Amino acid sequence: MFRVQNPLVSYAMASAAQPVVEEKQRALRVALSLYNRARTRAWLRRLWSVLTQRRQCLLDLSEVEKQCSIRHRHYRGIQTVCLDQIRGSDGRCRDFDRAFYPSQEHNRGRWLAIATLQESGTILPPVQLVQVGEIYFVQDGHHRISVARASGKACIEAEVVVWQVTGPLPWAEGTPAQPWTSMGARQAAEAVGSS
Repeated sequence: MFRVQNPLVSYAMASAAQPVVEEKQRALRVALSLYNRARTRAWLRRLWSVLTQRRQCLLDLSEVEKQCSIRHRHYRGIQTVCLDQIRGSDGRCRDFDRAFYPSQEHNRGRWLAIATLQESGTILPPVQLVQVGEIYFVQDGHHRISVARASGKACIEAEVVVWQVTGPLPWAEGTPAQPWTSMGARQAAEAVGSS
């Protein structure tokens, strides 16, 4: 059965929906601007790393597992963590640079979705981090950290698990660095062009 709706009710519903649509569009515009700025920063950082022969990759948590013995793991709970202390990843080292700017285009959709939610005021769940010494590694929440960094935030809420390890840490002083010293001009150009 076809039902005719009162035009005043239709107008009121459309008027109420208009601010919501406009707010979503505004949040998406801001997210796009943030993403483009973050990708540009990632590209410039990658270029600089080629010129200075210094890697800007995230530290790899699997290297800690390979080179150290994990004596103890304990849950520390939800804490506020400075973004500058988050310098590694568990499995996503190539998707973001060391400053958590997105270095791969395939991150775009998820990145924009997170940025749009953040910009519209949605409270996002805490990221999940592993702490080894003074450095944190991301297990879940890479995009949230990247968006927070691009938005100018200094800290983020995180669920933290602490690993106490024995043995030399892969990034500790005295551990050989891995600069791009053997990279030729062609490889360097490909590295910059592939981001």
